[in-house]
Amino acid sequence: MNQTVIISANPKSGSFSRHGLVLELKSAIESVGFQCEVHTDLDQMASRCRELIQSNDLRTVIAAGGDGTASKVASLIPHDVPLTLFPTGSENLLAKYFSITADPAACARSILKLRTNPIDVMMVNDKLSLLMASIGFDAEVVRCVHQSRKSHVTKLAYWSAIIETLLRYRWPVLRISIFDENGRVLEDVTGGWVFVFNVPRYAAGLSIMNDAIEHDGYLDVGVFGQGGLVRNMWYYWSVVRGKHQMLKQWRRFRSRSIRIESAGQTNVQKSHVSCQADGDWVCELPVSIQIVPRKVRIVS
Repeated sequence: MNQTVIISANPKSGSFSRHGLVLELKSAIESVGFQCEVHTDLDQMASRCRELIQSNDLRTVIAAGGDGTASKVASLIPHDVPLTLFPTGSENLLAKYFSITADPAACARSILKLRTNPIDVMMVNDKLSLLMASIGFDAEVVRCVHQSRKSHVTKLAYWSAIIETLLRYRWPVLRISIFDENGRVLEDVTGGWVFVFNVPRYAAGLSIMNDAIEHDGYLDVGVFGQGGLVRNMWYYWSVVRGKHQMLKQWRRFRSRSIRIESAGQTNVQKSHVSCQADGDWVCELPVSIQIVPRKVRIVS
C-alpha cells in the first residue's frame, strides 16, 4: 500500500477560518496510517509528487481549495495519480457535483478506500480545466476580480466587478468554429456569450446545461445570440428561471474541439474579450478548447 498523501493547499482560497481544516485533515489522514505532507507551493508539490512516484510511495494528491485549485493540481500530476478534493474555496462546484464535503474524517476514509471516478478534462488553450469555460460578460467579471486580487476573494469583490463591467462592457460579436474529429471546420456560429461545459455545474447554483456528462468525450457548448445590455440581461434572467433553452437566440451543440474569436471589425470589438475557466481568468480571445477523455481520476 502506498504510504504518503500530499495535500496541496491554496492559502488564498476560501475564508481564513477554513485553513484550520487543512491541519485537521492532515491529522485525520495520519490517524488512518498514512504519512501526510502539506505543500502551499505548486512547483514544490509537483516536484515532491515526482519523487514519491519514483519510489512507488504516493497514494493520492489532495487539492485543498476551490475549483481553480483542483484544476491547477490536476494539471501538475500524472493522470494515473488519483486526485482527492477537499473543498475550502468559495464555490467548490466540482466537489458538490461528487457530493464531497470539507470533512477531514470522511476524506481520510475515502483515501483509505481509494475508489475513483474517471472524468474528461478540457484544454483551454494550454490550461487544463475540469469544469467549464465561458467567453463573454461573466469572463470579463472574473478577469476584473482576479487582476485586482491580493488575498481572499469575497462576494463583495464580485459584486463590485459586476457593476464595473456593466458600465464599460461592449458586448462584442463572437465567432465559434466547430471542428470534426479530423480538425475540419463543420460550422461557424456567431453569438455574444459562450458557455462550454465538461461537468454540468455553474456558479451561484445556476443551471445552464445540467445534462452534460463528465466522461462522454464531448464538450457541451451553448451560445446566446448577439445583443447589448438589455438583451443579455434577459438571457441571464431566462437562465435564472430555467427558460433559456426555449429562446430562439440560444443554440447548443456537442463537439470535441472548438475555437472562439472576435468577429468584430473595430478595435473596440476585437479587444478585451475574456475567457475564464473554472473561475479563473485564462486569456483574451482567440481561444481553442478541446476535450481530453478520462484524463483525471477523482477520489469519491
